[in-house]
Amino acid sequence: MPPKKKGGSAIDPDDPSMNPEAVVDNYKKYCKLAALTPHPKVLAQLGGDEEQLEIMMKNEQLVIDGEPVLGPHGTRALCTALMGNAPGMSGAVFKMAKNFRFWRMDCGDDGAACLAEILRLGGAELPMAYLEMLDCGVGYRGAHALGQSLMCGQNRSLLTLKLDYNSSLGSDGCKALCQGLRTNASLKQLHLCYCGLDEDAGAPLGEVLSYAKTTLQKLHLQGNKMRGGGLSGILSGMDNNNKLEYLSLADNAIAATDEDLEALEQLAGVMQRETSLLSQVDLLHNRIGEKGANTMLAAFNGGELEGSKGPPGKIQMLQVDHSLPDQLFNTLGRLDAGKGGKGKKGKKKK
Repeated sequence: MPPKKKGGSAIDPDDPSMNPEAVVDNYKKYCKLAALTPHPKVLAQLGGDEEQLEIMMKNEQLVIDGEPVLGPHGTRALCTALMGNAPGMSGAVFKMAKNFRFWRMDCGDDGAACLAEILRLGGAELPMAYLEMLDCGVGYRGAHALGQSLMCGQNRSLLTLKLDYNSSLGSDGCKALCQGLRTNASLKQLHLCYCGLDEDAGAPLGEVLSYAKTTLQKLHLQGNKMRGGGLSGILSGMDNNNKLEYLSLADNAIAATDEDLEALEQLAGVMQRETSLLSQVDLLHNRIGEKGANTMLAAFNGGELEGSKGPPGKIQMLQVDHSLPDQLFNTLGRLDAGKGGKGKKGKKKK
C-alpha cells in the first residue's frame, strides 16, 4: 500500500501532482539537459529514501541543506520540476509540498526569482505557505522579485517568509521587498534577521504595517543596525495598525542618543495604545541605558517616573538588556505577563 501523508491522502501514481516519482523524473530530465548533478537531498526526500519521503509527506515540507550547494541553476531545476512546465514534462504542478527551507544553498537572486515565480504562478495549485532562504545570497533583485510576487493580486498563500542571514539584502533590498508587501493581505510573519538593514529600512517596513488590510502579526529584525531612526520609521506605520503582535529589534544598535530616546518613547506609546495589539517586544542587546529605560517608563506612566509600576498589564513581553541596573531592569522588563501585570522576570543569578 502506498504511504499516506498527513490528512490521509495517499500517493497516486496516476496523478503526477500527487506522485513524487513524477517530480523526480522531471527533475532528472531538466538536470540532464542543463548538465547539472541532481541534488541528493532532493532525490532522497522525493522517493530515494522511504523514511525521508514519509517525513516530507507528513510535514508537506522540502528541506535543502548541506553539500553540495544547490546554487541558482539547481534552484531553477527544482522549481521547474515542481511546476512541471518545461518541454517533455507532465505539466502537473506538484501539490504535496507547501513548506520550503533552503539553508546556505547559494541560491542567489536568480534562485529567489525562481521561487518568486512559483509564488506568482503556482497559485491555488501549489499553495506555498512557508518559504525560508537562510544565508542563500539573496540581494536586491531577489528581494524585488519576491516582493512583486506577493503584492496585491498575486500570491495569497504564503504565511511566513524568512530571509535571515542574507547580508547582501541590505536596506535597498528591504525597500524592494516592501514595495510588494505594502499591499499584501495574507503574510503573517516576516523574518529579516542579520540582513544588513540600517535606518533606511524603517520607513518601508512602516509602509507595510500601515496598509489597512495587512495581516502581519510577527516582525523579526534581530541583528541589524536600525537604531532609533529605523525604529521610528517602523512605528510611523503603527498609527492605525491593529494586527502586529510581536516585534524583535534585538541587537540593533539602539542606544541613548536623542534620536534613540525619541523612538523608545514612541514605542512605549504604541505599546500602551488601546487599539494596538503590540504586546511582545524584544530589545535585548541594545544598550539603551538608564536614560532609555527611564524614557520608556515615563511614557508608560504618563510622563511621571515617581512610583512607576512598569509596563501596563496588556504587555506580555518586554525584553531589555541585562546591562541595566537591577531596579530598572526588574521594573521595565517583562516576560510572559498575565492579567494584572504579573510575570516580571529578574536577572539570572550568577
